[in-house]
Amino acid sequence: SSAGRGCMRAAAMPSPHPRYEEGVPKDCCRVRCCNEEGQEFPGQRVPFPYAISTARSKGIVKRKPVFAHDKEFTYGLLASVFEGVAGGADHERLSECTQRLWCKTLDRCDREAIDYNDCEAYVSELLGLCDAITLECTGFSFDQWGIGYEVSIELGRAWAHFVRLVWIRDLGWEDVVRCISDPNAELSVEAEYYISDPSAAVRHEVLSKLLVPLQVWGFLLRAASAQQAPQRGGRRAMDYV
Repeated sequence: SSAGRGCMRAAAMPSPHPRYEEGVPKDCCRVRCCNEEGQEFPGQRVPFPYAISTARSKGIVKRKPVFAHDKEFTYGLLASVFEGVAGGADHERLSECTQRLWCKTLDRCDREAIDYNDCEAYVSELLGLCDAITLECTGFSFDQWGIGYEVSIELGRAWAHFVRLVWIRDLGWEDVVRCISDPNAELSVEAEYYISDPSAAVRHEVLSKLLVPLQVWGFLLRAASAQQAPQRGGRRAMDYV
């Protein structure tokens, strides 16, 4: 399948790898380890003398979802995909069930630590979800718009790029994940990952990670829309310069 072909580029060019901390499962992260008095060690003077104890797990907690943290924002980004597409296309036609699936599927990339070098199945799943979303929001599938092949190549490559951005777990991403995963985030003002406005930081990470796939998705639909009406019977030819 060509859907995840973009994720195979790593074989042709060297790529940095995520650094997983020893002793921390890939679906977890390390946050401030403290007792119920907010102390990391007995007698420590702390800004807030209370907390949810994370001592038993030694500060290792499950990674919280980033894309579902602000579902409305993540869902709202789909508006740009269908802007300018003929036939009354509108992201608000999307069912609540598919909205939830959108966020849940995106979050699996981080929570399941999808490997950029082995992401073909996951990218195919994302393409299938995009097809379902397109059908709900425009009334027609990718094949009916005549862009099934273009989607498998171009959008597949864009989603592989998304996987790489999440997989690499850069400092900004990890700070956000640790912040929203810390049960004492608001009290952990001296922690290296403390963020005064986590909601804004989450929105920034979500937007930056989704920027390329959403642009490609929207471009392909607008190009198809500008040429002619979709065919209910399936594929039609498209001329690309």
